[in-house]
Amino acid sequence: MYKFTISPRNTEKIIVKLSAKFDVFDVIKTDKNVTFSCYNKDKKNIIKTLKFFGYRDFICQPVRGTSVLNSFTSAGIVCGIVFCTILWLISSFFITDVIILGDIDFTEQKIYEVLNQNNIHSFTPKSNIDVENIENQILNIPYISYVSIIIRGNALIINIREQLTNTEIVDSGNFAPLVSIYDCKITSIKLIQGTLAVQVGDIVRVGDVLVYPYTTDSQGNTRSVQPLANIVADVYITSALTVYDQKIERKYSGNVVKNYEISFLGLQLFSTQYEVSFPKYESETYTRYIFDTLLPIKITYKNYYEYTDVVVYSNFSENLEEYVDKTRQTALLNIKDYDIIKNESHIIRDYDGYHVVEYSLTVNKKIA
Repeated sequence: MYKFTISPRNTEKIIVKLSAKFDVFDVIKTDKNVTFSCYNKDKKNIIKTLKFFGYRDFICQPVRGTSVLNSFTSAGIVCGIVFCTILWLISSFFITDVIILGDIDFTEQKIYEVLNQNNIHSFTPKSNIDVENIENQILNIPYISYVSIIIRGNALIINIREQLTNTEIVDSGNFAPLVSIYDCKITSIKLIQGTLAVQVGDIVRVGDVLVYPYTTDSQGNTRSVQPLANIVADVYITSALTVYDQKIERKYSGNVVKNYEISFLGLQLFSTQYEVSFPKYESETYTRYIFDTLLPIKITYKNYYEYTDVVVYSNFSENLEEYVDKTRQTALLNIKDYDIIKNESHIIRDYDGYHVVEYSLTVNKKIA
C-alpha cells in the first residue's frame, strides 16, 4: 500500500478522476495538503495520471505496515509451500484410492469385504499391504478365476476375472468348467464345445458342473477347450414375507445431537462432546476426508437420533391381498425381460402371533 501527498489546489476534481479508475481511500484534506492511499497495483498508473494533470510536487511513499505485512505474506507462502510439500511426501507412503477393474458384476462387494478384513482403506500405509496374501484371499471368492494386484502411485489397483459364464479364456490351455449359478431343472441343451456333465431332465444345484472344459476325439485323446453351451432350465424362485400381529417400531422425534472429531494420521486435532440425554437413541457414524487426494485429514461424524418405541398392530386377513402382491413383486425382481414364467403360486402359513406368505415362481430361462 502507498500513501500520496499532493498540494491542496483543485484536489476535488483530481480525486474524483482517480476514484473513478483506481482504488483510492483514506482521503484527508487539510489547509497544507491532501493525502490519500492506494494499493500497490495502482501506484504506477496513479503517478502517470497525476503527472498528466500537471502535478509534479507530489510525494509517494510506501506505508511501513504494508511492507511488514508483505514480508509476512511472502513468508507465509513459503511456509505453506514447504508444509504442503512435507504433507505430499507423507501422503506418498499411503494409498488414497482403491480401483477394481474387470468383470465385477457379482463379486465387488466380496472384494471390499476382504479389504476390510485386512484393514485396507484410504490412507492405509503401503508397507502394511501384503499383496500376495490379499490375492490369495480374493481367489477364494466363488467364481473368481484370476486376480492381479499392483500399487501404482497412491492407488491400489485390483484386476480380476470372473468365471460366471466362462465365455472368456482365462489362460491359454487352462479353462474352468461351466457351472450352474441356480437351483434348476434342465429343459434343453445345445452343446457348442466341451463335454456335457448333465442331460435334459436333470436337477442341478448351485455350483454343479454343466460342461467340462475338454473334448475327447475318436482316438481317445483329450484336448482342453473353452466350455461353451446354450442351456435352458426351469429355475425355481421363491420369496417370503413375515407379518406379525403386533410389532414394535421406532418413531423418531426429530431431535438429534451431532458430534464430530477431526484427526490427522490418527492424531486427534479437535472434537465436540455434546451430551446425549435421550432415553433412547440411534447412533450413526461416518467419515469424510478433507483434501483426500493429498492430506489424510479426516472428520468423523457421530450423530444421535432420539426415538420412542411404538406398538403397531396389523390385521392380516384384511391386508392379505396386499401382502401376497408385495411378496410376488419381490420374487419378480429376479426375473429378466426374456425369461418365461411357467408357473406361480403362493402359500399362507399361520403361526402363533405371526403369519408367513411364501410366493413361488417357476421360470424358464437361459442359464449358460
